[in-house]
Amino acid sequence: MSREPGCSRWPLFAACACLFLLPPLLARAFAVGVAPGAAEDETELPVLQKSEKSGTISKISRELKEIVFVIQSQSNYFHSKKAEDLKRDILKQAADLGKELPVVLLTHQMEGHEGAWTILPLMRDFSVTYGRNSTWIFFCEEDTRIQVVKLLETLGRFDGSKEWFLGKALYDEESTIIHHYAFAENPTVFKFPDFAAGWALSIPLVNKLAKKLKSEPLKSDFTIDLKHEGEPVKKEDVFVAVKTCQKFHGDRIPVVKQTWEREAALIEYYSDYADNSIPTIDLGIPNTDRGHCGKTFAILERFLNYSSPRTPWLVIVDDDTLISIFRLRKLLSCYDPNEPVFLGERYGYGLGTGGYSYITGGGGMVFSRVAVQKLLASKCRCYSMDAPDDMVLGMCFSGLGIPITHSPLFHQARPMDYPKDYLSHQIPVSFHKHWNIDPVKVYFTWLAPNTEESVNGKKVGYNREDL
Repeated sequence: MSREPGCSRWPLFAACACLFLLPPLLARAFAVGVAPGAAEDETELPVLQKSEKSGTISKISRELKEIVFVIQSQSNYFHSKKAEDLKRDILKQAADLGKELPVVLLTHQMEGHEGAWTILPLMRDFSVTYGRNSTWIFFCEEDTRIQVVKLLETLGRFDGSKEWFLGKALYDEESTIIHHYAFAENPTVFKFPDFAAGWALSIPLVNKLAKKLKSEPLKSDFTIDLKHEGEPVKKEDVFVAVKTCQKFHGDRIPVVKQTWEREAALIEYYSDYADNSIPTIDLGIPNTDRGHCGKTFAILERFLNYSSPRTPWLVIVDDDTLISIFRLRKLLSCYDPNEPVFLGERYGYGLGTGGYSYITGGGGMVFSRVAVQKLLASKCRCYSMDAPDDMVLGMCFSGLGIPITHSPLFHQARPMDYPKDYLSHQIPVSFHKHWNIDPVKVYFTWLAPNTEESVNGKKVGYNREDL
């Protein structure tokens, strides 16, 4: 079976995954550990241990009406349709069982919650609305495949009057910037749920979290948050812009040329120095040590004014981004270029206090031409040349009412910075940074169109376990 990204997904219970980082407040609420008997055979949820051990675990009522299903959805048409399909499937399974139909919520339809994708802003509403008549809140993604009978059997093993946090546990094998080097001495003690497999909170725990979030604000303004068998868009439909600067021409650009440049039909390198050997284009924007907002907006202007109007997609990457343009083209076949699409790995800033979501730049930022047109027509611009471009873009699109479209197939960090289980059910589109790795090896291991590629005329094959 082909495992390239396309517009459908094989029916795994734990299908495509999205890494969800628990803020410190939520992580502290539990002493988490994988419970015995956890399985990955599509029949039950592995379990994260409760904060306080109880004696005998009694079975709860198995009525579906006591479970609130929450599908982490997005407003983009492609994603909202997948979420609606999953909702219909859940309700059909319930009807076939002769059960009273459960509540099924789509997060993108929940008004007044810009940060609903992080779940925490929803806790108070869950507590107020479902705190008395429900037992579990079950979270899943649009690609999660749920066997309702098996879910009922699994939840029935736990006393819903206690505080439970159930899910498939993931952990970092070594400390990583993704989790801000949490538990650096032994990162395996910090466990977090695999969203794709589904996870559940008992109502008593939801109530506790709602109270804690009211009295104890989040410790950080930042939030970090993974499909598809269609015909890829044409190579000429994707314009690739590489951000670089003179000091990296000699080490980073050769990596691009040795790996993924061959996949791109339309590609330009933008620098602070015109180097004809690459070649690079000097945009007249000096290199800055911090953000690159000025350079990014100059790239957007150039795309709109100088590229063919028949080219619907723009992707902006850093010179140390490793990307599969072929997989990106398959992913883009799922989206309508006539919509304002801003796609990539979603982060958030100040979501608990009226902030905004944005696409983090390292994994690559993808724009439909329509999105670029609406952005530049709005006159929303950098507040300084060295402002963080990805965050400014997030603010601009938020102000325009254009939603961020998240894909966990883009990665801000290196493959070894993610748990193996998290990447095991992914077909990644990109990784970022060359720190302490052989970037050519990483590309041909994780991103090359074939498992074997020719490097300097020689066939090479790499084992992911070696990375």
